[in-house]
Amino acid sequence: MFLPREKKILHLLYKNENKFTTSQIAAELKVSPRTIKADIKKIREILEKNSCSIKTKQGVGLWLYYDEAGEQFLQSVLYEMKDSYISSDVRKYYVAAYLLLHNKKYISMESIANLLYVSKGTIVNDVSELISFWEKFGITFIKKVKYGIKAEGSETQIRWALTDVLKKVGGKSGRIENEKIQTLFTKVRLESLKRIIRLAENRFHFVLTDISFDELLIQLAILITRVQMGCVTEPEEKKKQASEGRKAWFVSRYILEQIYEQLDVEIPESEITFLMTCLLAVRYQIPMTKEKDREKTRAREPQMFDDIMSLLQEVDEQYQLQLEEDSELACALFDHLECMVHRFQSMMYLENPILDAVKKEMFYEYEIASYLISKFGQKYGLETTEDEIGYVSFHIGAAIERARQKMKRNLSVTIICMTGIGTSQFVSMKLKRLFPEIEIKQIISGNQADSLEPEAQDFVISTVPIYKEGIEVLHVSSVLSETDIQRIRKYIQKKTSHLQEENTEYFYLKKFLNSSISIMNCDLKSKEEVIKLLGGRMISEGYVDEGYIQSVFEREELSETSVGSLVAIPHAFEGHIRKQGIGFMTLQKPIIWGSEKVQIVFMLALDAKVENNFQRIFSDVLDLTRNIKDVEQVLRAKKFSEIDILTKA
Repeated sequence: MFLPREKKILHLLYKNENKFTTSQIAAELKVSPRTIKADIKKIREILEKNSCSIKTKQGVGLWLYYDEAGEQFLQSVLYEMKDSYISSDVRKYYVAAYLLLHNKKYISMESIANLLYVSKGTIVNDVSELISFWEKFGITFIKKVKYGIKAEGSETQIRWALTDVLKKVGGKSGRIENEKIQTLFTKVRLESLKRIIRLAENRFHFVLTDISFDELLIQLAILITRVQMGCVTEPEEKKKQASEGRKAWFVSRYILEQIYEQLDVEIPESEITFLMTCLLAVRYQIPMTKEKDREKTRAREPQMFDDIMSLLQEVDEQYQLQLEEDSELACALFDHLECMVHRFQSMMYLENPILDAVKKEMFYEYEIASYLISKFGQKYGLETTEDEIGYVSFHIGAAIERARQKMKRNLSVTIICMTGIGTSQFVSMKLKRLFPEIEIKQIISGNQADSLEPEAQDFVISTVPIYKEGIEVLHVSSVLSETDIQRIRKYIQKKTSHLQEENTEYFYLKKFLNSSISIMNCDLKSKEEVIKLLGGRMISEGYVDEGYIQSVFEREELSETSVGSLVAIPHAFEGHIRKQGIGFMTLQKPIIWGSEKVQIVFMLALDAKVENNFQRIFSDVLDLTRNIKDVEQVLRAKKFSEIDILTKA
């Protein structure tokens, strides 16, 4: 909320009854009167929202004015809340941030302990717990007796590590709470940087996601602070040449110009490639360039675009889809994966705050995204994360929905009428009014019926009794009675929905479950035991080959297959299937499966290349997880035959 110097000004005015001139405060804090005037202006903006104000009188000076509520606010700011924002669970990351930000010198454990009001031993433990974090970013720590500890790494490594650690300090919900990190940046006001980012958004017509906005805010604060400390990144001429002319390059220049104009901080030209990398790695609500033209998108990086198109063809073959035809998906996926490569190269780890919800509510799309990202990661040498898979799931889901909308078309109908144009027009107009979802292709007489071809329409409505092979005909009266209307309505509903038997609850699960590959009420303790036992049964019954179990474990390493409500759906990515089926197991007690508890297991032995109802099987599992009564019925059963919802038609 307040920078350290601003707090000192407040403290000076609050604890003394005397009035101070700006020159006196400047002398006390060893800065210029101009700086104090700028600070006072910022302090006033905050105080006026909290029942306080700073009064000024020429020739007299400055003093604080506040009521009872205002006094409570001042006391909380200056005393009670002093550094209380550093909770124990994020303290170690605050320690990391402090060491990284000030890595130009050795820092003693005692000084950090005093800063955070904890013991030296606590800080020593915090530093020890951070070993894996340091290693992830390639950072080492040098300890020197009587001097303290110092972080060592390239400037880029230091900055990416700082970005990651400050996200952990700043908040748990994915959004950053400015107050929690402002005190680390004593010479940078985060609100000013927010304004600069918004100016860039407006000027170049893009909008960052909320989480990426916060991330860029942190990166700018780090950039300015490190430059002011004399720490700059090495010039990368190749990157600069490759980036010049791209929209992100112009945005980077604009942001650096605004930092100079508004904050009077000059950033070296070499830093433009660092900021470019930041902008290429973040996610956008409205992207800088939303391209749907494949050739224009491909021109940015032809090899990567071609690789992505090949992967989409593999996905289509694996899951019987037509994603490769969707230009919007191709371009959006390229944008995301290009940024993902930048993120991984820069050790920027994207967090997905709604990952759990995606895995539970979109696990068919998540499964396809897992397959695609796994293949992409193998090709580009990247260790992909569940967070990235979660974001790609939305692109896949949008493409599937677009394909679904394209498949939705109006039913076409031919009208056959024997009593002339008046009757035919009456029937036609009434049908259009009652059934706007049908398209009337043509109106003909009974004598023309012989010329009808089956593919010319979906069905025929006729006032003439005719029968023609391959054509469905609804016979109606010339006045189109209420009975006729009901018959037409039922027919259209049947044609536009799935077959009646497919609407049966858990139809596709029932289709592939079998008592021979079902094991009930098992006393197992881990998912490894479950996979080996149920997988072994499926091998012995001829559903899968010997390599299936290992493939299931590899799939679990990428992302666990628990989906909530005590259900898991382990499976291999591809291959190893001898015949289609779903292994089934219930457990006496729930076991830990990744981040969930699991007691019901559906082990899929389904070749998506052969089984064209793969998505509906996932939908059946999702429906089960949403029905607590059905889950309870499954768990009560001692025999497979007792589970009515999964065994009876």
